[in-house]
Amino acid sequence: MEKNQLKQNDLKNKDAFDTFYSSITHTEMEIVTKLKEILNSFPGLEERISYSVLYYFQNSRVCFIWPASIKPGPKSGVQFGFCNGYLLEDPKQILEKGNRKQVYCLTFHSPNEIKSSILIPLLKNALDVDQTIYKQKKTKGGVSN
Repeated sequence: MEKNQLKQNDLKNKDAFDTFYSSITHTEMEIVTKLKEILNSFPGLEERISYSVLYYFQNSRVCFIWPASIKPGPKSGVQFGFCNGYLLEDPKQILEKGNRKQVYCLTFHSPNEIKSSILIPLLKNALDVDQTIYKQKKTKGGVSN
């Protein structure tokens, strides 16, 4: 890629992030900020804008932050979703399934509802699931011994 193309991509990415942050309410921003603080303890995650919201990637999409202000998102609050939520260990059955088959989430209406003691184990599990799926795809796609 040429330097001009790189700069254009950087500008598009910056614009996408600017649009995201300028589209959410003050309360949503507080929730997003607290969720991002927890996510920052996982340095292997890469933040990107996809579907106009924040997605976090390791080998593939692991999780997302979707405020209600970004349509077609939740009706209220901020959803913290797990892209392969159906594969996560959820012994307390706290993940919201709705009528989805794969993506499960938690919805927060206040930063005080966010508990790192709950989110961190779910995130670790989600990263393990992502790694397992990646290894399986790599083994199927390549030559395995």
